[in-house]
Amino acid sequence: MNKKRIKYIHVFIWLFAIFANLPYSTLKQVMSPQIIVSNVIGFLYLMSVFYFFYLVMVPYFLNRKKITEFFAISFLVVLIMPFFGYTILFLSRAYFDGTFHHFYHDYSLKMHMSGYYPVLTAAVFGSFFSVIISWFTTMNQKAELDKQKLAVELDLLKSKLNPHFLFNTLNNIDSLIHQNADEASAALIRLSEIMRYLTYETSSDEVDLKREIEYISNFIELHRMRIKTPEDIRFEFMGDQNVLIAPALFVPLIENSFKYASFRTNKPCVDIRLSSVNGLIVFEASNFCDNKSIDSSSDHSGYGIINLKKRLDLIYPGRYQLLIEPGEILYHTKLTINTNADQMYSN
Repeated sequence: MNKKRIKYIHVFIWLFAIFANLPYSTLKQVMSPQIIVSNVIGFLYLMSVFYFFYLVMVPYFLNRKKITEFFAISFLVVLIMPFFGYTILFLSRAYFDGTFHHFYHDYSLKMHMSGYYPVLTAAVFGSFFSVIISWFTTMNQKAELDKQKLAVELDLLKSKLNPHFLFNTLNNIDSLIHQNADEASAALIRLSEIMRYLTYETSSDEVDLKREIEYISNFIELHRMRIKTPEDIRFEFMGDQNVLIAPALFVPLIENSFKYASFRTNKPCVDIRLSSVNGLIVFEASNFCDNKSIDSSSDHSGYGIINLKKRLDLIYPGRYQLLIEPGEILYHTKLTINTNADQMYSN
């Protein structure tokens, strides 16, 4: 529920309360200024009680599951509020009478209880209204998040596997079949593992980091088939593999590293490192690139990177840092994710 609609509801409620509590007889006669002021004070005072529970008591106690504190403080507030309300009314009466003599002489337990029930009603309605608005807001936010998640998952489905990589790998396997049947069979197994991972396990919200490492290893091994110096590709992992993480987060970063890598001079040409310590996952990928074969206007932030940022904002809001450095010689990316939600980052 948006803020504008909530404001309209507030206005409607108070207009309804004014006309519902305005005696019909008062419409036919001219009221004295003192009576008008007293009615206005009483109405504004009940509004203050309403918004005290609406803006303070429910958000700071009830919404935070502090049930005991909420009812204890509510009981005390409702019990003493009539006294302060009548004090303000007595001040207005003293102002019109021109004297503060016998300021509290009319105050009694009966009068206090007559003000107790309106205060209690305002407190109950303020709390109820706050809970209802919070519920509607939460439901709308959940629906919006589900909608965003569905859109991101659709984007992920579209970009799961680069078709060029798939075609090149199949061609390499076809060539290997006649040269080395064992290597061709191992390559087919790796490709099937990649396809199985991207088809089935990426539908889950989280997977073990171990499965992500297996995917990266298979992906790298298939790329090693394409070059004469496979040792130019390096992958290292250190730390705990039994950590849950959103699947296929590193796919676009790895694909970019191989897409812009040059295997002509510097060694290692592609260097990928992954670490996991106390729930803090750090992924780094570096590769040397050949400027002559790359468009200088390219910022290396294609559809895959855009989709990655959308997923990170949705899954790890405020808990990740993504650094992309497309230098003239070295292309470097670094993704840091805190899976424990105990540290916030600013991007």
